Amino acid sequence: MSKVTGKKANELIHNNGLNFIWLVLLLTSASFGIVSLAIMILAVGDVQILSWSIGYILTSGTNDAVRMPSIIVTVICAVIFIFCLLKNKIIRAVVK
Repeated sequence: MSKVTGKKANELIHNNGLNFIWLVLLLTSASFGIVSLAIMILAVGDVQILSWSIGYILTSGTNDAVRMPSIIVTVICAVIFIFCLLKNKIIRAVVK
């Protein structure tokens, strides 16, 4: 990596505005991921209270109607979380 490229990467890595955006993405994906994972575990375990509350409020259905959206949200949040953890490597790869 050349000095100019390395300097530009370091400027982006230590940019306060960019770090704030990464932090917000990291916290949001973690919190939504944990909530959707808990809902997915309850739906897979056929906890009846889940279908009485979330299932009827969202889709007027049962645990089966809640299971797939919670799996999708959990996977998306996990991918975003991993990208946030690899921020420095991604910035260095893009700047190259």
